[in-house]
Amino acid sequence: MKVFVTVEVTLAMMMAAIVEAKIYERCELALKLERAGLNGYMGYTVGDWLCMAHYESGFDTSFMNYNPDGSSNYGIFQLNSAWWCDNGVTPTQNLCHMDCRDLLNRHLLDDILCARQVVSTQNSMTAWDSWTQHCYGHDLSEWLKGCNMHAKHHSKKINS
Repeated sequence: MKVFVTVEVTLAMMMAAIVEAKIYERCELALKLERAGLNGYMGYTVGDWLCMAHYESGFDTSFMNYNPDGSSNYGIFQLNSAWWCDNGVTPTQNLCHMDCRDLLNRHLLDDILCARQVVSTQNSMTAWDSWTQHCYGHDLSEWLKGCNMHAKHHSKKINS
């Protein structure tokens, strides 16, 4: 009986986490990012953010990735536990002063505030390898097509 209750509680907690998570549609996310002030932030467009988030998480707020160094990446922007958040396992700088689990729900404000911090560093968007590989130097206007927005289409150029 005790095992059954434990399994039931575990399943209920997993279901609650799934209900809290969200896979955003492209235009829905674009609008949220624009409203949060990311269009033009540090010279990057909503297209930059969408492209990066697509390749990092597929717009899935619950996405987690485990790295060979023992750290993990969390949420829609795949913020790393060694630097940006505390997962209670990995030694961390916790530069965003947050629990990594807070990056796994549908509420994006904390994710956005932390991602803004990442972009404000010397690495800027190159902190995300996926942005460098798939987004940098590409026409990102396609990411905004059909979204009924007035976002900037040209991202800033990275000096090599």
